[in-house]
Amino acid sequence: MRRQVIAGIVATTSVVGLALAPSPPLTSAADKVVFTVGLRQAIDNFNVTVGVTVSDYETWNLHYPTLTGKAAADFAVTPGLATEWSSSADGLTWTYKIRPGMTWSDGEPLTADDVAYTVNRSREEEWANHSSTTQNLTAEATDDTTLVITSAVPDPKLPVMDVYIVPPQVYQNVSADELAAHDATTDPGAGPFILKEIKPGQFWRLEANDNYYGGRPAIDEVIFTLFTDDDAMVAALESGDVDALGAVPSGQFARLQKDPELFVTAGSQGGFTELGLNAGMALDNGHPALKDLNVRKAIAYAVDRQTLIEKTLSGNGLLATTIVPSPDERFQLSLDKLEPFDLAKANSMLDDAGYLDTDNDGVRQMPDGSNPLEFRYFARTESDFGAPVSEFITGWMKEIGISVTVKLVSDSELTPIIGSGEYEMFVWGWTPFVDPDPLLSYFTCDQLAQDPADPSNYYNDASWCDPAYDDLYVQQNQELDPAKRLTMVQQMLNLFHDGGAYVVLFRDTDLNAIRIDRWTGIPCQPTATGPFLLNNTSPIYTSLTPRPEGAAVDIACGDRRPADDGAASGNGSTPGTGGTDATGNGGNASNGGNDSSDGSVLPVVLITLGVLSLLTGIVVALRRRDSSDDRD
Repeated sequence: MRRQVIAGIVATTSVVGLALAPSPPLTSAADKVVFTVGLRQAIDNFNVTVGVTVSDYETWNLHYPTLTGKAAADFAVTPGLATEWSSSADGLTWTYKIRPGMTWSDGEPLTADDVAYTVNRSREEEWANHSSTTQNLTAEATDDTTLVITSAVPDPKLPVMDVYIVPPQVYQNVSADELAAHDATTDPGAGPFILKEIKPGQFWRLEANDNYYGGRPAIDEVIFTLFTDDDAMVAALESGDVDALGAVPSGQFARLQKDPELFVTAGSQGGFTELGLNAGMALDNGHPALKDLNVRKAIAYAVDRQTLIEKTLSGNGLLATTIVPSPDERFQLSLDKLEPFDLAKANSMLDDAGYLDTDNDGVRQMPDGSNPLEFRYFARTESDFGAPVSEFITGWMKEIGISVTVKLVSDSELTPIIGSGEYEMFVWGWTPFVDPDPLLSYFTCDQLAQDPADPSNYYNDASWCDPAYDDLYVQQNQELDPAKRLTMVQQMLNLFHDGGAYVVLFRDTDLNAIRIDRWTGIPCQPTATGPFLLNNTSPIYTSLTPRPEGAAVDIACGDRRPADDGAASGNGSTPGTGGTDATGNGGNASNGGNDSSDGSVLPVVLITLGVLSLLTGIVVALRRRDSSDDRD
């Protein structure tokens, strides 16, 4: 899933003011029930074959149906369009029973044929956001309520099938060549809400779907309101102009926790932020020095990750060795391989590799004396830590003889820059799917950019690949034994780390806030460790209900927050309900992988009638099994 929201991301159109859409009315029996979420990230593209940002996925989760879903508590597979499923003896064929009588929002019937259309076309045309799931699948509707999916190879993700189903009545009129440019904003949907209005740079609005197969939600409208300023966004929450924030600015997190009218929590779902380096294995538009592993590794030693966590995130981050491909803690590497901050070592590595400052201007040259190490660094205007992180990294690069020119760009601008290969460094991040396969697939050799004009170039943004990694990817993609698959994934992560194209700066914490003086029925996903907004399947929008004055506040959330030293987790959530406070202890969430000390022991919180009952801390294993682990 590309790309995460961390403490806010901004739209490309500049806007001013506190709330950029009309303030949602306080709910009452006579009024529409409106839930307004403050964000700083616009929809990148509502087209499910093209979009890449978390805001896209959050909106797609509301508008589009999927064949199966995921439970809020633990990602266990749940019914979607299908109510039940069964497997053949060899596990290659799955039969799904589809709900009868469903319709798209335009009134057209929604049947098994529509699901088969999406699966087959996405496989044939290799849709970027579907392909890792459907690449080996063939689907056939034997009747309106029966779908048969056959895999050409063993598939550890089945029976989970949660790619977005598109309306054939629209897409059959859009050719493969036209697909990337297709404006999907008026396409019919069949999710719990239907997109009704987008005002670029201001807001987008969805209305409850009266014909949703899961039942009409209690919320009438969901409005996502955009901000260009963190302080304005927080002020809008505190004044009641918005009901919730998808990404609380790190510097204001602790203060908001003290507000008794707010529930503020730090979740974790595997997201991470990286310093991406152009390893130059695709389009030859980057600096040649970065093709040298010695240079990339020297940069890794020259970045003080702990300082970035403490100084730019107010401690709200966790160390990570390399990419985190899943919320499942097992699919991570131990911190044993993390490069320690060591400027002397970085300088020594560059000296030994022949990158010397021959003219004494403070900038090294290539070993042949040409082409000074002058790098283009792209920082995101959308992130509240984009600018301060760039200042630290620029300073450290100067210390090792690398000149960095920073340019601030929006997400929409950065995507094609990465696709064209016209960069040396950038900082962005990923929020992974539950199954590790999709994120792992992005760094295979066939994902390397070939054409700077191709809009699908943005996934392998490291411009790196390794045939050994590719071989392991194919093996894990077809391995049904969870233990064997885990070993393969760990080997892939080691190869990626050793390739040095990403310097993973930190694992992200997802800082959410919501007004509990107005709302109840708040689920985090997963319950013990996740956020309640911007998560895998967005269950909050169908579970949330207005809270009558004096009534209970039901919250099913744990909390993970790093301690002051940034190395581990600390306090539990401190929601305010009638002034009642509670604190629980989280487990060490830093290491993952094979580190047996890294149990994610987190509280599940249930708040009722102003009294907080703290349940026993639970270890979330998110085990690799057919029924629970797959992409969102």
